[in-house]
This record gives sequence, structure tokens and C-alpha cells, in this order.
Amino acid sequence: MKCAELMSPPEACQPQDSLRQLLAALQRDNIGSIPIVDDFQSWRPMGVVTDRDAALFLGRFDRRPSEVTCREVMTTPAINCEETDDIKDAVELMRQHKLRRILVTNQGRLTGIISQADLARQKSGEAKKLIEDVSRAA
Repeated sequence: MKCAELMSPPEACQPQDSLRQLLAALQRDNIGSIPIVDDFQSWRPMGVVTDRDAALFLGRFDRRPSEVTCREVMTTPAINCEETDDIKDAVELMRQHKLRRILVTNQGRLTGIISQADLARQKSGEAKKLIEDVSRAA
């Protein structure tokens, strides 16, 4: 199975967007992370902000989400696979980098996201092993 067959369409923010905007999108779409793209023309992924990243940043620095940019919070670099990659290769990247989600690109342009939930719907045994590996302390 190819990554393009399993991926979900992405929501994205830009580095200069406020964390408040990103948090609103997380809540609206009931998702746990949003990729940060350089702009909405190229859709080149630069990083990712998770709900956990946002909570820890705000707690540590005691700042208002409207005064923080996504650039300040995002985790870099963005780890991605290509649409044409086999899903097994994407799972291995997720395992190596301890990711719960991986970005999918087509020639450098963000086109989707594969999450553990997507894997669970298709490959339950593979998802169980990935969750165990990602959750294990380093």
C-alpha cells in the first residue's frame, strides 16, 4: 500500500501565524497537530506544532497565544515521506523518529498526513507495534 492511499488531507499554518490561530484550528478540526508550511503557494513543510508543543510552550514561558508565532513553537525539521512511498517505509520513519503522525509530500509539497489512527484502521498489528515503540522512553 502506498502512502497516498492512506493519508488524510492536511490543515496547515504559516510560521508567522499566531499560536492562537493554530489552536483554534486544532479545536475546530478536532486534531492534535498542524504542519507549518513556508507559504500557501509552495506548501513546503517546515515543521509541526502539536497540542502538546503548544501547552508546554505556554506553560514554560507564560505568554499569550495571540502574542506567540507558530515559528516559535514548531518542531523542526519536518519529517516526511512521499506519496509514492510504501506505507511500511513511512511506519519505519515514524518508529525511528518516535512520531505519532508523519507528513506526506509530493515533490516537496505537503499533500497529506498519516496518523497512528489511520494505520490502526488499515493495519492494526502494525499500528499496535508502532504505538508501543513510539511510547517507549528513550
